[in-house]
Amino acid sequence: MQANQALPGDEISAQNQKPTLDRLFDTAARLFWEKGYAATTTREIASAVGIQQASLYYHIASKEDLLYQLCVSSLERLHTDVETAVGGVTGPLERVRALMAAHLNTLLTHQVRHVTIVTELRALSESHHDEVLRRRKNYAALVRSVLHDAQAAGVIRNDIPAQYLYLALLNVLNWSVRWFRGDRELSTERIIELFVPMFLEGAAASPSSLAVTAPELTGRRRKSGAGRVSSDGSDRPTAERMLHTAAVLFSRKGYAATSTREIAALLRIQKASLYYHIESKEDLLFTICQSSLEQIRRDVETAIGGVAGPFERIRTLVRAHVESMLRDQEEHAATLSEMRALSEERLAQVIALRDSYEEIVRAVLQDAQDAGVLRRDVPVKFLCLNLLGLMNRVEVWYRPNGPLSPALLGELLAVIFLTGATAAPNDGGIAIS
Repeated sequence: MQANQALPGDEISAQNQKPTLDRLFDTAARLFWEKGYAATTTREIASAVGIQQASLYYHIASKEDLLYQLCVSSLERLHTDVETAVGGVTGPLERVRALMAAHLNTLLTHQVRHVTIVTELRALSESHHDEVLRRRKNYAALVRSVLHDAQAAGVIRNDIPAQYLYLALLNVLNWSVRWFRGDRELSTERIIELFVPMFLEGAAASPSSLAVTAPELTGRRRKSGAGRVSSDGSDRPTAERMLHTAAVLFSRKGYAATSTREIAALLRIQKASLYYHIESKEDLLFTICQSSLEQIRRDVETAIGGVAGPFERIRTLVRAHVESMLRDQEEHAATLSEMRALSEERLAQVIALRDSYEEIVRAVLQDAQDAGVLRRDVPVKFLCLNLLGLMNRVEVWYRPNGPLSPALLGELLAVIFLTGATAAPNDGGIAIS
């Protein structure tokens, strides 16, 4: 997971040269990213833009309207840019490449706006929320149609439904807004050069030689409620119920918008009783972040500990990561979106835990690259970021009553990461398991 960070100073300066509405969107998005929507006032936004608060309402009706306009304009631009890009090429595989390049370019050019869509969409009113979701669905239909056409032409694999290729693709692309820093190391163009082949061709050094097959997805619908606790966590011990309830509220409403009174009410205890376990609301968030990161590390280390082969260690890591994350899905969602609300000292501790876990993932990939089973034209750092995006964004869209169990989804993502989406030359799909 990647913590939100302030934008580089040169990007902030560049905003001052933009038209007022663009500056307003970028400034609001930056403040929402750094502080959260609920904790940001229109007075702060106006001051940062360099206008009077009253002048702000020449452009918007309210703070919520500002968030809505920001989301709609960003999605419209993404849709237009990608549609234009794929419309300019004819070959089905070239259209997939053009889609990825345009998506990444637009996403990273307007990085803070797209982070805001991901983290603050929940703050919109029902009608505005539904309209933004409608526009996202329209864009999703465009992406899936490009993938369907490529499957029909036999240039990308048919053994995985386009829906899962689509979800995996957006996992990788959209995760980039969490970690990309335009003033450091790699340009947007270089990111595109690295990530397009990784999705299409995979991370394995020689995918076509892998003696494995894609998991069977049909007829494998998970049993309803299997391996799940009740939605309020009522079958957990009291301390776990408290943390789970807080995580649910933090992930769905936001930390700033959630009160300890609400948490106590859902637990059916007095607010005062909550403080038998904690000293402050921040204690809850810190414990959620700490425990979720420590648990996923334990689960993954245990899973890969007895696996010797570097290739099999990657597959085992992916399955274990996805299963652990989705077992505590609300906790990981709260950690990802709300860790920025922690005090400086506590945030540093959580970031250290996150970085320590990511070092384990990177070490597994480094060992595999050293053994010659992973491609060498992509630095391990970016193989790791690609894989983390593929795995971590699952918590955004996964539904426990969906067709795939966490274990099966983990298998599928390992397949896509290692062997990619491009069809094998003779059979229309890379044989993997």
